[in-house]
Amino acid sequence: MTDKKKKDEDISFEESLKKLEEIAEELEKGELNLDEALKLYEEGMHFSDKCLEKLNETKKKVEKLTREGDGKYRTEPFSITEDEEASNE
Repeated sequence: MTDKKKKDEDISFEESLKKLEEIAEELEKGELNLDEALKLYEEGMHFSDKCLEKLNETKKKVEKLTREGDGKYRTEPFSITEDEEASNE
């Protein structure tokens, strides 16, 4: 495993989001030449993908607390209905 790949796996959602925000701000200034802007855009897309990946991983881990008929609670995997999935795309 390369050092860059290992670093990417270790970066937190918050760090990825912060880096993505910094890249967006830099691009919005409009002071970069085309090659620099393209390189920064590609880096931003990478961080965007990392954020989306971490959000999807977290979504899979979320559990729903459900009350049973006897008043006890149990957990079950949280699932998104097809209608909700379609509206998120």
